[in-house]
Amino acid sequence: MNCVFHALSNHVKNIYMKRSKKFLVRFLLKYSKRYFPEKIYSFILFIRGFKKFKKQINKEKSFKKFSNGLDRINEHEYKITSQNNEDGIIEYIFDKIPNQKYFVEIGFGYFECNSLNLIKNGWRGKLIDYSTEECLLIKSMLKHFFSNSEVAVENKKIDRDNINQILSENLQERTIDFFSLDIDGNDYWVLKNLKLDNIKVICCEYNHWIGNDVKKTIPYNPNHEYKHDEHKQIGYFGATLLAIYDLLKKKGFDLIAVESSGSNAFFVKKEFSNNFEILSPIKSWRSASRHENETQIKMIKNNMKKLKFEDV
Repeated sequence: MNCVFHALSNHVKNIYMKRSKKFLVRFLLKYSKRYFPEKIYSFILFIRGFKKFKKQINKEKSFKKFSNGLDRINEHEYKITSQNNEDGIIEYIFDKIPNQKYFVEIGFGYFECNSLNLIKNGWRGKLIDYSTEECLLIKSMLKHFFSNSEVAVENKKIDRDNINQILSENLQERTIDFFSLDIDGNDYWVLKNLKLDNIKVICCEYNHWIGNDVKKTIPYNPNHEYKHDEHKQIGYFGATLLAIYDLLKKKGFDLIAVESSGSNAFFVKKEFSNNFEILSPIKSWRSASRHENETQIKMIKNNMKKLKFEDV
């Protein structure tokens, strides 16, 4: 009985300590952001994120697939530092396309993004995100772990009116080999206005919740912010794969990969299309919903009926 009580008390104590630690960290971050210089705030962020980042960049490849009935290109999927299995697809694509190892990624997480594995392998480029915290974190991590990397980090909010100006500023190369877009909102409208002449490959998140046979997007709203913690907002972002496919097809790009988690699609400029199998956006569409259980999926689908989307 004493052993059981001792084990239970230790368990409760550990939970309390973890919660206390999280509360202390949140308090320090909030306080330092408001009252301390950016360098101190950035240092506290660095301490908080150090272990997670180090663990992520040293992970072994994961080859787990998230859907069935995949295309041949999905055989090359793997994950190290991408959110899903984008790392493997990216490597496969650029084994077949001549490149200068230059990327631009808009919308990223400091320890999981489509370009982090590229940076590990000597690529140069630009990372752009609206979150000050994510930008400070990735800056400090790159400085510590990849001190020789040539990566610019810009804390900016992208919309359809500023995309071309921001993208052209301080570019080290005339050609962008890999362009990744994931802003959880006006992705379609940004792509529509984006000049694509100097881009070879595009990776773009699509909204699998809306369906595979419709061309829809959220209405343009420069102030849109996707709230991951609000159930009523889950699913209200971006555009359908068919809408993005149709837009980029007109701009001279072909669909060559849809990652097995149902999150990102890859498009390549037509001059390089003969290196790949060209895919159908309806046949290759995926909706894995791997982070939600059946109850959550049902709730999200019910919410989707109440949300406003625009036909394009």
